[in-house]
Amino acid sequence: MASILPSPRADASTEVPRKARPRLSGADRRMSIVVAAKSVFATSGYDGAKTQQIATAAGVSEALVYRHFPSKAALYRAVLRRVIQEQDAVMADALAFEASGVGLVEMVLRSVRHAIEGARASNAEGMQLVYGSLAADGGYARLVYRRARRLVLPHIRKAVDRAVADGDITTPISAENVINFVEHITSMIQMAKRADRPIVDYPGDDAALVTEAVRFCARGIGLRAQLIEQMLSAEVTQIEPADS
Repeated sequence: MASILPSPRADASTEVPRKARPRLSGADRRMSIVVAAKSVFATSGYDGAKTQQIATAAGVSEALVYRHFPSKAALYRAVLRRVIQEQDAVMADALAFEASGVGLVEMVLRSVRHAIEGARASNAEGMQLVYGSLAADGGYARLVYRRARRLVLPHIRKAVDRAVADGDITTPISAENVINFVEHITSMIQMAKRADRPIVDYPGDDAALVTEAVRFCARGIGLRAQLIEQMLSAEVTQIEPADS
């Protein structure tokens, strides 16, 4: 039976002092709010996100959020700028391949491997914001896609031209649509796998998904089947099966 007597006050000598949280600089605190807000906006969307919810996620008061950002719109713009910075890192990795048919298969492989990481991918929350924009007015998504195209198009164009000259692409395709089609397929895979319980049931394990998605994308942009299979057979995948 629970006691109805008041609990005795702890003696001051027995109290454990609380550890003070490290004090962040103004710039670091601002960045911590942006990082927390990115997660909240990605999950709830702009309209659904509340500044109190963002403050809680950042471990600060709502008043402190407004001290750094005069409005939710200003904070949202800061989040979008942060996502664009993260896009630069993803694009730099995406362009680390030779300009050839072999390089295009490698690019597809990297894109698919990145996609199957789902919520673990470095740009997962950023892609949620992009898809949220696509479901709304599309303004932010349009900016992201135009910027990505400007960054990667020259290298993709060189790779396509070389692949056509070498006979590795038998049916010519625009470099723009190589970017578009591979991105559309891989980003949708990433979004489908972002939840703890996958939204789409892909047969087989992740290694099988990589193989089939690479074949689909690479054949779709016109690359020779023999080249694709040669690259896949040489590929040593280190992909852990998704939890069932």
